[in-house]
Amino acid sequence: MANNPDRGGNNNANNNNMNEHVEFTVRAEEDLYLTGSENTLRRVTADTNYSCLMLKTQRFSSLFRHYAKYHGLRKDDLEYYFVNPLENEDTPETVHLQRGDIIMVRKKRKAEVPEPSADDGEFFKDMKELLDDEEHMDTVFLVHPYITPAAAKAVSAKHGIKKSESTAASSSAQPSQKKQKVAPDTVQSNTNNDRSSSPTDEMETDDSALIEIRAHKSILTARAEYFKALFRKSAGESSTGHKVSTFKESTECIIRVEPHFTPKIIRLMLEFMYTNRIECLKSSSRLSSVGVDTSPATISTDELLSLLHLSDMWQLRDLKRLVEHELIRSHTTIDTVARMYCATEDYNARRLAKSCLEFIMENYREVTGSVSFQEEMKNYPHLCIPVLKAAADLIPEHPSHKKQRLSEGNKEGVGGGGGVGSSPVVDSDH
Repeated sequence: MANNPDRGGNNNANNNNMNEHVEFTVRAEEDLYLTGSENTLRRVTADTNYSCLMLKTQRFSSLFRHYAKYHGLRKDDLEYYFVNPLENEDTPETVHLQRGDIIMVRKKRKAEVPEPSADDGEFFKDMKELLDDEEHMDTVFLVHPYITPAAAKAVSAKHGIKKSESTAASSSAQPSQKKQKVAPDTVQSNTNNDRSSSPTDEMETDDSALIEIRAHKSILTARAEYFKALFRKSAGESSTGHKVSTFKESTECIIRVEPHFTPKIIRLMLEFMYTNRIECLKSSSRLSSVGVDTSPATISTDELLSLLHLSDMWQLRDLKRLVEHELIRSHTTIDTVARMYCATEDYNARRLAKSCLEFIMENYREVTGSVSFQEEMKNYPHLCIPVLKAAADLIPEHPSHKKQRLSEGNKEGVGGGGGVGSSPVVDSDH
């Protein structure tokens, strides 16, 4: 390649296309610098022209090397463009470079990160719309309507149910009760067989009295192994060669929910399954100075514990982690910590249990003196042991020889050796 900054004319070209040349200019788009660890030098001023002559079939990689070497710059620090960015394999002929055209050179730019096709807000909006679109939903949750304690009491009186049974039913939504965890591979296809007797069961013995909440089977199976096993069409064969029967839900697409899970809890679960978040958790931490939630759409501690119960039973790991975090962040108080701590025993919530213990230790007198703590711990007396162990760890340990040293000092002091009696040095022979 021939080049000359002050060149004003063309070289003679022969008629052979292989030897045909093109004359052009390389212009600096900006000041070009040689940067080092100690100093930075400007090598080329912006708008400086550099005349070049190249064969039409010559690769631009030779131009890149020559320009950088001539001006004392690093080849990898520069980039060139004509109509489009120039690559090493390009030639004047392939980019249609003509006599008198200008190639621009500048410092190499970092590759820009492409913008996402859709942000998180758009994804959430789309999935929310999918959750609200019942036309194409193919799965139904049958949920018992929420029964207030007053309504349960009235039903108990109407049906002649004992007071103790009524009390148990009205508090069935309290998550501190013991429950049986159901694994996906052992899920019962009809949960009505496991229900305990209650006023709710007396009122609702058929599906017509239940609330229908619809969902997409594809979303449920994609998000949870529990539902994938529940809706499996074929369970394979046993060791004896007999075909293993599948669950009734795989053909009916109807899930009967236990009575102690309210429609709100199922809807919150589905919101997380579709959108990977629960919007009302953002407002659940806005409490008034007296501890009363003043925001319009919030979730209570008991509802969160019920959601924790559901996520543990249906093995919704991500939802369980979210609920534990929210309970730790916004719902741990003197009045609620005992109920939450006891729930960790039933729902295998280790992170929440650890946080509750730490809170109890930080507020030991207030918590242990509260009536709610004493009442809750009556049902879980074995959970007092971790509390006592944690409290014992807070008691400073005294040197085992302290009492011995004082007695020895007093003993020797009686003998008249005043200086010996007050010595802090322990006798190594004792």
